[in-house]
Amino acid sequence: MNKINNRNMKSTKKQTGNPISLTPAQFESRQNQLLVVDVRGWFEYWMGHIPGSQRMKQNHILKSIPKDKPIAVTCLSGHRSAIAAQWLVSQGYQHVYNLQGGLMAWQGAGYIVQRGNQP
Repeated sequence: MNKINNRNMKSTKKQTGNPISLTPAQFESRQNQLLVVDVRGWFEYWMGHIPGSQRMKQNHILKSIPKDKPIAVTCLSGHRSAIAAQWLVSQGYQHVYNLQGGLMAWQGAGYIVQRGNQP
């Protein structure tokens, strides 16, 4: 039982806060200042993504992105990205944002979507 409590305490210590949710308009106005990470699979990304977003796996983020770099996370509906954003915060990332409603909200607000593998 003590080992479980110690693990939970270690996880809690890494957390510095919660991700900040952004509407599509807020997201678009800050997009040039953020590393935009799409957490979906390659086929979903290929079918359509926010221009400039990069599809990355968790281990790649941990190895290559500094923890003080502002990161915005997105997916199709905002559910997977909310989970990924919370995970990034728990790993010590300090400036994490999540697109409310994901790509569906982005499209619904009239912003363009890019197809293919290019960011």
